[in-house]
Amino acid sequence: REVRGGSDPVVENNRLSKNFIGILCAEEGKGKLIDNVISDSVSAGLSILSAAVPEVYGCRINGSQKATGLLMVGSGNCQVSDVEMQSLRLGAVCSDGALGKIVRARIFHMAGAGVTVRGSGTRVQVSEGEVFGNT
Repeated sequence: REVRGGSDPVVENNRLSKNFIGILCAEEGKGKLIDNVISDSVSAGLSILSAAVPEVYGCRINGSQKATGLLMVGSGNCQVSDVEMQSLRLGAVCSDGALGKIVRARIFHMAGAGVTVRGSGTRVQVSEGEVFGNT
């Protein structure tokens, strides 16, 4: 699934499996991503890039310790809440000026870090979550 160029869809109750990227939201894309199950992605379960500003609720992202669960790179002020990420390479990676909030996320059993925030101008607030069992 792709959300691009200012589009504003509702993507709800889908199962996305074995894709390179489960859901890509980019180029000022908006929308609501609700209760989707994303599994076994190659690169990332959910990628939010290039000033995209989606609202993400209740999604579950899991895999075989290969992909990143949530990748926010240069994102707009997006809101991510009640997301569960399990058994991936990395949990949430926020970089290169990403903006937004990650609230009530459960991030566990990663092959690497549960949460990574890096890069100039990156301002992501992570709160009320559970991050455990990561290598």
